[in-house]
Amino acid sequence: MQAVEDISHRPMWGLPISSPPMNNPPSDKPALRRIMKERRAAETAKNPSAGVALRDLFLKTITLPAHAVVAGYITSDNEIDPAPLMEALHRQGHKLALPVGGSKDQPLLFRHFTPGDALVPGRHGIAEPAATISTIEPDVVLVPLLAFDSYGNRLGRGGGHYDRALILLRQRRKILAIGLALSVQQMPIIPTDSLDARLDKIVTETEAIEILKDS
Repeated sequence: MQAVEDISHRPMWGLPISSPPMNNPPSDKPALRRIMKERRAAETAKNPSAGVALRDLFLKTITLPAHAVVAGYITSDNEIDPAPLMEALHRQGHKLALPVGGSKDQPLLFRHFTPGDALVPGRHGIAEPAATISTIEPDVVLVPLLAFDSYGNRLGRGGGHYDRALILLRQRRKILAIGLALSVQQMPIIPTDSLDARLDKIVTETEAIEILKDS
């Protein structure tokens, strides 16, 4: 990844393509991650403008608090691109933030960000705001993922950084955690444990997922 990335100018082309959820997924997380990484990469190649479709659907279906601090992310490894949505939210008057990767077993921090700001290489190879930029606690966290289910469960990369960040934020304040994904990343059920943090909402390029409650 380039040392400096400007998300204010991204190519937009292609048309949204939808696919059904995976049937009979493996129950162990490492195997599931390998499968879903391949599936996400294939769909991203077919539908590079999925982030635009997600933006349009998000703005139609999700109402955020006025002047909320929204933490987005810089897309990597074929994640759906939140840049179009972040730019739109910035124009609506919301403040933006980006995650800053910490060391192993540490939660994420979030630093102020404005589209067009210069970024530096982060600990995990993902561009992030420099250490000189002040930190801020978000009201809304846009969360990338490898897979999700209708109960708000999320499969991430395995580091637990977002899980720890969401748990700590929820201990201090009311936040909204919204997963962003391609529709093909949906599964019937995600294997979870006590350290996993659930999402409050999930939005894909084709629908806003209504989170189901445990029966």
